[in-house]
Amino acid sequence: MLWPKAPKGNILQSWFYGESKKEADNMDMNYFSIRKEHSEVAIVQVLSKKVPFFGRLYRVNRGPILLGEFNAEESETILLDSIALLTKELRNRSALMIQIAPEIEASEKVNTSLKKMGLKSLKSESWSSGIIDLRRDEEDILMSLNGKWRNCYRKGLKMGVEVSNVSNTKEGINKLVENYKVLQSEKDFSGLATSLIESMANQDHEKWSFNIFEAKSKDSGEDLGSLVSINSGECSIYLIGTTSYQGRKYQANYVLLWEAIMDSKDKDSRWFDIGGLNSTTPKGVAHFKKGLNAEMYSLTGEWRGIFFPKIL
Repeated sequence: MLWPKAPKGNILQSWFYGESKKEADNMDMNYFSIRKEHSEVAIVQVLSKKVPFFGRLYRVNRGPILLGEFNAEESETILLDSIALLTKELRNRSALMIQIAPEIEASEKVNTSLKKMGLKSLKSESWSSGIIDLRRDEEDILMSLNGKWRNCYRKGLKMGVEVSNVSNTKEGINKLVENYKVLQSEKDFSGLATSLIESMANQDHEKWSFNIFEAKSKDSGEDLGSLVSINSGECSIYLIGTTSYQGRKYQANYVLLWEAIMDSKDKDSRWFDIGGLNSTTPKGVAHFKKGLNAEMYSLTGEWRGIFFPKIL
């Protein structure tokens, strides 16, 4: 009921991602709403696991999420107050460890406030990405992209790249998982667990859409690549992209991503998240995403608190 009120939600805080994690990783889910003056102002999904005799490990990824529109100062205050309340609540629920990557941009005030809550900043790279405003018409969005990006997209169309949506087919899901395993092996990265991908693909709800796009050559029928995007609430995200050597020659990655962006717009998403862009992003992927000229944002990163269990 509350999720549709979040103008900039993210999939990691969506109910359906939580259900997928529960199924794939045997995590426990906890859902909270935060009120101010009798009105809900934020929601948060918390993953947890029990450590026998010691307490629970709690994980919050990119939450809490604001409900409604607030100015920058109000947003920061509400989010910090929400995190303070949440930390207190989880400690009362036998928290041994709380690890949180808040959905809040970095600032001196944020860092100071989180430290006062008993949390310590971790050295891992913070989440940074960009969003595209989908409330504009198609031509405005296209013309906002880097000129070279547009040219590569148009070149792909001229070379006969055709994209189809195979989201609701078992064959499409199985093919995606197998291709992703190959990509993990070739590029030597851990990425997402394939069990989680399968679980997310099988979630079925009007507020959740797991989209698999495939690119083929119009002339030869050769597979050129695939892309996964997820629509959840008012924000969509680019999750996975794979392109063959021939697909890169045909600029299939550009055609795939543009189709995903337009599909999100057609499904009434307000925002399209380009799926992460920071100093650890591979050079080729970074160049590709930078051409989208998205509005960049960077969050405060991972924070952790270790707490001694209460002894009665």
